[in-house]
Amino acid sequence: MKKSVFALVVLLSFSLGIIAQNENPKDPKAKKILDKVSTTNKSYTTMYIEFDYRLENKPNGIDETQNGKVWIKGDRYKLIFPGIERYSDGKTVWTFLSDDDECQISDATNDEEEDSSISPSTLLTIYESGFNYLYGAEVTVNGKKTDMIKLFPEGAGKPYHTIKLYIDQATSQITRIEVFGKDGNTFTYDLKTVNSNQEMSDTMFVFDTSKAGDVVD
Repeated sequence: MKKSVFALVVLLSFSLGIIAQNENPKDPKAKKILDKVSTTNKSYTTMYIEFDYRLENKPNGIDETQNGKVWIKGDRYKLIFPGIERYSDGKTVWTFLSDDDECQISDATNDEEEDSSISPSTLLTIYESGFNYLYGAEVTVNGKKTDMIKLFPEGAGKPYHTIKLYIDQATSQITRIEVFGKDGNTFTYDLKTVNSNQEMSDTMFVFDTSKAGDVVD
C-alpha cells in the first residue's frame, strides 16, 4: 500500500495512449485549460487537501478505498494516510510506518527516482513538463462539470502509461486524478477538500524521529 500511494494514483489504455500522442501530442484545447490550472495553483503559497483514495485491479479482485490528508508548501509536504505518515522538507523524506513503529529516512530526490513516483508536492503540477496531453471530454464528477484531460508520459521509464485529470470548469482546480499503471493497477484520488494559503510552519514538514521505535536511514 505504501508504494501504491506514491507510485501515483490511477491508470488507462496504453494502446489508445500511443495513438493519441501520435495524432496530437500537445492538444491546444487541453493546453489552454492546463494553463488556467497552472495560474490558479501558482497563486497558492500553501495547500491543504483531504482526499479519498481508491486502488483497483480487477483481474486480481482488488478494490480498496481509504482517505488521507496532505499539507503542501512549495516542495515541502506532510501526508497522513492509514498506517503511514510521510514528511518532506524538500531535501529529506521521513516515512513513518505506525504498525511497525519504524521511520525510514531517504533523500528527497533519490526517493522519487528509486520509486519512479511523484511526490505530493508535485502531484497538482505534474502536467507542466514531461507529458503529452489530449482533451478527453466534459465529465460530471461529484456533481461538478469538469474537463477531463489525458496525460501521456514522454519517456518510457514511468510505472504508469496514462493519467487523467478532471478539472473543475468553475474554479480551474483539479478535482480528481486517475493514474493507470502498467501493472494493471488503477489509482483514483478524489479531492474532497482543498484549502489554500493557510499558515503553515516549516517545522510541520519534519518528522521527530524520537517518536519512532526504529529508525532506518
